[in-house]
Amino acid sequence: DKDTATRQRRDYLRLLAEGYTTAADIKIVQDQLAYSLLRTTEADFVSSPSNVQQLLKELESDIQRAGSNIGNPANQLATRKKFCADVLAAARPLLANSLDARITGVSIMKLLHEVRAVQGGALAKIHPEALTGLIDVLVAADQPDSVKVFAAGALRSVLRNCDLIETEQIRICDAIATELARKCTQPAYQQTLLEALFEIRRPRRTVGRPEPTAMKTFVAVLDDRTRPIEVRCLAAMGVGRGAWDNQMRLDPLAWKIAQLAADASIAFNKDSGNAKWPSCGASLIFAFRHVSEAEASAANVLDRKGLLNRSGATPSKTISEAAPLVKVVGVGLIRNTDSLPIDQLKPLAEWLQANQPQNLTWDDNLPPLSP
Repeated sequence: DKDTATRQRRDYLRLLAEGYTTAADIKIVQDQLAYSLLRTTEADFVSSPSNVQQLLKELESDIQRAGSNIGNPANQLATRKKFCADVLAAARPLLANSLDARITGVSIMKLLHEVRAVQGGALAKIHPEALTGLIDVLVAADQPDSVKVFAAGALRSVLRNCDLIETEQIRICDAIATELARKCTQPAYQQTLLEALFEIRRPRRTVGRPEPTAMKTFVAVLDDRTRPIEVRCLAAMGVGRGAWDNQMRLDPLAWKIAQLAADASIAFNKDSGNAKWPSCGASLIFAFRHVSEAEASAANVLDRKGLLNRSGATPSKTISEAAPLVKVVGVGLIRNTDSLPIDQLKPLAEWLQANQPQNLTWDDNLPPLSP
């Protein structure tokens, strides 16, 4: 009845704050979690988005409450870790249930922060097994793309808001690369995967073969002319804005983006007015250019965004020549009205033919680009 439910909830909240170690106390917490989370498998409950939103809000509050009345910091952290593990155990069955339950399960894993973020200071730390769970969902053969897209979005949030060590960032990179190597049918899903890679902060592996991390995948997608044009354009922006280091050669990449702009102009002239074109145009432009002055003038050149800003004080001849030619196409796609006239596209075509790099190797640890 209602009184019993209220009492159980009160006991549960008290144990969260004070810690729970006895078998009886552990059962109270785990039973309350099971009751709360399994409601997301009921059609009547999930039919109202506000129900799920309220559940997630309460759960986030519970995670923050865990161990809050324990004075010893080590014991407080232990309680919080234990509670994250218990929440994860209760959430796992959701991943094999209805579509709504699976999506809720993914949303729950994203919340499992063992250490809170400090305003203006340290980032949060995600429960390691929750991170593993999100990665497992992303690469699982039995999860539909409609669930995986939420997992990709959750991983982007984790990358943006949590303190991840190098190996954790590499695991996410590898999982995204695996998914993008699969023949995805939905461009929107591929774009969500690429958007997560924008948050990777480590440019190169320091364990094993020293390959690039996010840039390897951005370049592979850019170089694949069978991919949807909007996916390749977003990858091009990743080349100009993703994690990089000065071991990477930017000129072959600038030429490849210019080649993509030519491909995009041809596709645009056959399908102008399509809603995808403005974002394609913006992606092409911001592959070369910065969004804010801070992105162009960061003290460390490796923190700068846009190929024009990543070559030091003076951009290379290839980059400085490619940028305005690509901009012509980008602006036309953003306007998304009339077809681009041949006389505007001819300089780009002539430049591509005259300036194809003799060496299309952009990183010594990877194969060269296709011509």
